[in-house]
Amino acid sequence: MKLTQYTYTFLLLFLSMTLAACSGSDEAPDQYTEPAPVEAVPEGSLVDQVQFLVNADRFEDALDLLRHEDLDDTQIKAMVRDTHLLYANWLMHHAESIHMTERMPKALAHFRRVLELDPDNSKAKADLQQIEEIYRSMGRDIPQGVAE
Repeated sequence: MKLTQYTYTFLLLFLSMTLAACSGSDEAPDQYTEPAPVEAVPEGSLVDQVQFLVNADRFEDALDLLRHEDLDDTQIKAMVRDTHLLYANWLMHHAESIHMTERMPKALAHFRRVLELDPDNSKAKADLQQIEEIYRSMGRDIPQGVAE
């Protein structure tokens, strides 16, 4: 498989973050910053609540809301699929505060869940294959598992 410029960039980022973690300091940060308060989910339909949570990058909260819903309902199934897909993409491209060694296995698990729900999802297939190829090119085991 031919590696794209994106793959090389991702690989370099992955390696640099791994090396930084291995050589990092055990010192405490100079300043403690208070986490931002979590905004309450507004009243409204399930669709509105899930959309609010996804827009706030609170994917796990959105998935918790959907966890006990009926996947035989096509709208619910689509929301679950889309939330997993958005979460996986967010993990790949925007979750800088989560170390690469934690977020890439999570992204793989969420892409696999998308494919359980929608086996023909080309975006999930392509991104899953790309991450797996990076692991192979590094000679590392590909993390297993599927997100709930």
